Amino acid sequence: GDGKKACFPAELEIAGVVLHVRAFHDTGFGVREPLSGCGVVLVRFAAVEARLPPALRTYLKETFSGSGILPPPELGVRLVPCTTIAGHCVLPAVPAKALRVGSRRVQGFLAAFCRPETPPEHWTALLDSELAGQLGIR
Repeated sequence: GDGKKACFPAELEIAGVVLHVRAFHDTGFGVREPLSGCGVVLVRFAAVEARLPPALRTYLKETFSGSGILPPPELGVRLVPCTTIAGHCVLPAVPAKALRVGSRRVQGFLAAFCRPETPPEHWTALLDSELAGQLGIR
């Protein structure tokens, strides 16, 4: 099957901006923030970098370049452990205000960013089955 067909337009609201993303429901994806149990939407940093607010964009660029800077407290950054086929990593995440698909909207999750060198994909934001279900995506 062609995975591109499963992408759908969505609006992700984070850090005071609304990002128009191509969302993809991945049934094999299921990352949660361990302390809160919050769901996580995975966002391709390279696809949204130019549209992020400067403080968040700078923090993420520095983090991905390995400088290990501390995040500005107002960003509310949390580090989310993630295991993929490529191994174990820790992803920087920020609280998301909302994700909208059509008239449906979900709240109470984190947006985690994957590294700029992540191979290009057809999706901008990856959702797990729980969030997709809340949005009426099957």
